[in-house]
Parts: sequence; structure tokens; C-alpha cells
Amino acid sequence: MSPRSSTKETMAQALGDFFSSSPNGMTEEVIEAFGRIVKTKDGILPPRVFLEAVEHSPVAISITDTSANILYVNKSFVRLTGYDQDEIIGKNQSILSYKVTPVEVYKDLWNHLLDKKTWNGVLINSTKSGDRYLADLTVAPILGMNGEASYYMAIHRDVTEVHELENKVNNQKVLIESVVDAAPVSIAMLDRFGKVLLDNQAYKKLIGDMRGEEPAAVFLTYLNDVIEGGFDASANEGRDFFDIEVEYDPGEGSPPRWFSCSGVWMNSAGIGADSYFATHDDRHLLLVASEITIQKQQQEQVRANALRALMAEQQLLHSVRETLSGALFQLQGPLNIVNAALKIMERREGKHDEPLYQALVEIMHTGEKVQDVIRNSIPRQQQEAMAPVNLNEVIRDVLDLSTERMLKEGVVIDWQISKDLPVILGLQYGLRSAFKQLIDNAITALNEPGCKRREIVISTAPGEDHIELVVRDTGPGIPAEKRISIFEPFNSEWVNSPDSSGMGLTIAQEVALQHGGYIEIDPSYTDGCLMRLGLPLKVSASLLTE
Repeated sequence: MSPRSSTKETMAQALGDFFSSSPNGMTEEVIEAFGRIVKTKDGILPPRVFLEAVEHSPVAISITDTSANILYVNKSFVRLTGYDQDEIIGKNQSILSYKVTPVEVYKDLWNHLLDKKTWNGVLINSTKSGDRYLADLTVAPILGMNGEASYYMAIHRDVTEVHELENKVNNQKVLIESVVDAAPVSIAMLDRFGKVLLDNQAYKKLIGDMRGEEPAAVFLTYLNDVIEGGFDASANEGRDFFDIEVEYDPGEGSPPRWFSCSGVWMNSAGIGADSYFATHDDRHLLLVASEITIQKQQQEQVRANALRALMAEQQLLHSVRETLSGALFQLQGPLNIVNAALKIMERREGKHDEPLYQALVEIMHTGEKVQDVIRNSIPRQQQEAMAPVNLNEVIRDVLDLSTERMLKEGVVIDWQISKDLPVILGLQYGLRSAFKQLIDNAITALNEPGCKRREIVISTAPGEDHIELVVRDTGPGIPAEKRISIFEPFNSEWVNSPDSSGMGLTIAQEVALQHGGYIEIDPSYTDGCLMRLGLPLKVSASLLTE
């Protein structure tokens, strides 16, 4: 008998118990056993149908005896392993083993089969050419009429590419998670309702810093106020945003923290079966927050130093202008007397040649030249354009500039601001200078003899047509007879500050008048000095053009 005919006979023997050439050739026991599978409403499917189904199945199928000797393989088996049917039939199934699969796997396989149970697992197999591949193998015992295993049917498919793809995905996932977790910025993935789905270690640490408060909720609440058109995490249509600075106040006297926030919307495809043909995109927001508190503090320090230098320069220029203007005023008196004497002598005949007349003329000419020199030496007033000003921010800037002096002199500040203070149109640098003079004057007052408490209270409040700023101190106060003269140039009544230029309140009053406002002392306040600075909400057109 030829090998080929022997193969066919072996295959027929392996399948004969189940697939006869016609239904009439099947025993009643076989029909009864397989009736639930092969019966249709028109009768019984020919067993040949099952043979053809196995033969043309896209997965590799083999049938062995109970010793794992191969009795049958289908076409997919041939394509996968490279072995022709004639050369594989009769060989043991172990011919496919690459010999690196752990022995425990094979023991588990045989234990299942001996218990008449189906086994599923992965083996490392080898093709005829020696190429390795991963086989996802399912082996099931085929029981005979006596209930014992007569054959084993193995179904396996090459899952090498799937394994490689899974490992690549897992490796990329581990790499991405490692990079994200190690990133020094807080990263969170949010769904379109604002719920945090994923976050990194920096974000988790930030939750602890915020005492359990959700950082994303804090950031999104702030972003909703500063992003044009508002920001809604639940919106289907969202716009990306980048490097938006967000301030977070920890409370309990802790300094504010600053974060630079960026967000990118992403569409993720649905993973359910119903999304295979139809697109079901879901929007997610990648939120990245980088703390910039140190940079912000450095910027504020630079800005404060610049403001301090600018305000000192402005005060110096103002003092120089007032000093030179005062000198002109003082010089004008004697020159007026000389000019009057000349007028009298000119009415007397023959006096033009007198030495006294010539001396007075020389004095007059010299005085006028000196006046011209002084007048030309007066620094010009720096022009500042009116702009929107938040008075609370002006106060904060000045307090930052004065912190060092207040700490040094043990002054306590109570800041009672109105959070709903409207923005006014004003001279930003001028208002800073005015408020700085009020603060400096109050601190100086606390250094006077008899001052027991060293407190300054600052408050702001909006009125119907103006904003009022109040500065009150616990110093000795200002006597009623001096409440007008203290606004005059070079007027300083402080005992412990004899070197004061006396220009502070003059500058403050000048700024108030520039805005069409006022500055006054409350005569009813007796626990020190209370000064009110009133600024109109609307500046007149004449002031805008000056």
C-alpha cells in the first residue's frame, strides 16, 4: 500500500466514527450524539459538510490519536507550519515544539486531556523552515461511545504579531507613564464633564498641597473667567488654550501660588462593538499645569524694584521742582523791591548817572539772569496718560514697597479692601506716588513721642460717583490749626523726622486735584489721624486733555 493511500485510510479511520458518507450509514448512537448539531428543519446535514468546513477553516486544525500522533491536518495547518499533509501525517505533534516552552505547560496540557477536559494556552512552535512562532492552542478530547478519549483535536493560530503588538503597546504605555509620572508638571486627563480620568504623581502631590481640593476644578473655575467666551469642560466644542496664568490662594496667611495652565482637547475613538462601523468620538481634555510661583515672585520683585526706583525718581523730581520754584519765589521778592526803587529814581531827573542807580540796574539784570537759569533748570513734569486703574492693585504695590520699612519699625497693617471696587480712569504712577506719600506720612506719625500703638488701617469703598480711600493711624494726630498748612510745600512738623522734605502731602494733594478729586483730614477722628482720598469714577474731559 502506498504512503498516500495509507494517509487517506488513516484519515478515514480518524473521521469514520463521526463523518460517514451518508446519514444512513451512521449508527443511531452517533446520530443521537450529534443530532443536536447536524439536525435542521429539513433533516440532517451530510457529514461531508463538516469535513469540508474543517478542511477550509482559516485556522490550523489537526487530529491526533491519544499518543499525539497526527492523523489529519487541514490546509491552514499546512500553510502555517510549512509541512505537507503527506510528510506530517504519522508524525508526533511534538515535531512542532521549539523545545523552549516550559515543561510545566505541557504537564498542565496533558493533565487536562487525561481528565477529559479542553486545554487552552500558548506554546512556542517551529515551522518546517525553523522559524519560531507563538501558537494559541486549544486541544479538546474526542470521546468515543464508551466515554473514553479516542482522539484529540487541536486548533491553533499564529499569534506572534498580536504578541509583538501587545508588547509594543505595553512598552509604550510603560514608557509614557514613566515619562508622565517623572514630569515636573502636573498632568491630568479629563473627560468632557471635567472628571479626572488619569493623572501623574505631580498632580497627586498637588492634591495633597491643596488639602484634598481637586486642582483641575480650581483651574477650570478660574479659566472660565479669563478665557474669552468662557470655558466649559462639558462642552462638546472646546478650544485649546496655552500658558494662562492662574492664581491659587491657599488661605491661612500662606502666600498665593501661581500656575501656568495649558489644555488640549483630544478625540478618542469608541471601543465598544457598536463603534466598529459608526464613529463614536469622545472628547477629553489634557490639562497641564506648571507652577511658576518662584518666577512670579521674581517678576514681582523686579517690578517692585522698578516701581520703587521710579517713585523715588518722581518724588525727587517733584522735590527739585518745588525747591527751584520756591527759590524763584523767594528771589522774586527782593527783585521786586529793587525794581520799585529803580522806578522811583527814574522819576527823578539827573539820577541815571548816579552810582546807586547803576548798581541797582546791575542787580536787577543779574537777578533776572539768575531767575532765567533757575527757571530753565526746573525739570519738566513727566506726562502720563490716563488709563484704567484698579485702586486695590495700586495699594498692594505700595504696601509691597513699604513692607521692609513697616517690618523694621514694627508697624501693623490692617487692609480692609472692597473686592467689588470698580476700575477708574486715572494716572497709575501718580496714584501710586500719592498713596505712597500717605503711607509714609502715617508711618512717620507713629514715630512721634507718646505713640503707644503702631497700627495703620487702610480701607477702600465705592460710592455713587467716586471711590474713597481711607488711611488712618494711631499716631498723635494733627492739631486743627495745622490741618491746612500741612499740605503746603516744605511744611514738616514731625519731631522725630526733622529731615523730612515736607513734600509728601503736597504731592498727594496735587495728584488728587489732577483727577478732579480731593484729599482731606477727618476732624472727628480723635484716635490719631484719618485721611480721605476721594477719586471720581468718571474723569472730566478737561482733565483728559490736560
